Amino acid sequence: NRYEVNGLALLEGKLSPNFWRAPTDNDYGAGLQHHYRVWKNPEMKLLGLKHQMVGQSLQVTAEYDMPKVPAKLQLQYQIDVDGNIVVTQKLSATADAKVAEMFRFGMQMQMPQSFGVIEYYGRGPYENYVDRNNSASVGLYRQSVAEQFYPYVRPQENGLKTGVRYWKQVDKGGRGLCFTANGEFSASALNYSIESLDDGAQKDQRHSNEVVPVPYVNFCIDHLHMGLGCVTSWGHRPLPQYQIPYRDYEFSFKISPVVSAL
Repeated sequence: NRYEVNGLALLEGKLSPNFWRAPTDNDYGAGLQHHYRVWKNPEMKLLGLKHQMVGQSLQVTAEYDMPKVPAKLQLQYQIDVDGNIVVTQKLSATADAKVAEMFRFGMQMQMPQSFGVIEYYGRGPYENYVDRNNSASVGLYRQSVAEQFYPYVRPQENGLKTGVRYWKQVDKGGRGLCFTANGEFSASALNYSIESLDDGAQKDQRHSNEVVPVPYVNFCIDHLHMGLGCVTSWGHRPLPQYQIPYRDYEFSFKISPVVSAL
């Protein structure tokens, strides 16, 4: 919940596990706001917290029980002398348990609003999802957080980019954070929280321009993010290969400080 580089605070909130998205019209049509709700705010009970030195790095490991899912979650942070943090999120499912799929497997964090510049290498320049990204070309893109939000008639999940190789979230002077992983990942950065775009159990038919922006950057990084569907209009889930079934998952990514201009 705190990360400073040369006296510059880079976190506005905490880095936390994330399995939920603001339901889309397709999600509501399929009733996924009900089917997947166990993943919205899953209970997490801390079982253990330990730390040790691994070479010149400090390794901190937290073990959690998620009784409602049910599953075990391990969060590990390996911090080196240069301020790099390797984060590993590991979900261990319970054998034979019948649990719904999840919208995503990843983490989210909040950064100060001044970190409103994005540079990433991945699919773009517009939003794209795992089952809607063939037209989005892989390239190097520089954008602002303000232009990430797409004002659909009704507020919902939006702004994701897939096939990301690296993602920098920086201020106008080029200072901030860089995110990388061993493989491709998905990411988004909005001036809206997931909660502010989520209508809850039922759509209330409000419009996107009625949603008040939050005074920070909400950054999401995903190992997996479920597809949008749209196969035969609303009411159908994405094809099986674009869903995220209940099972074991592991995701590692690296957070590195960016101290020089782009």
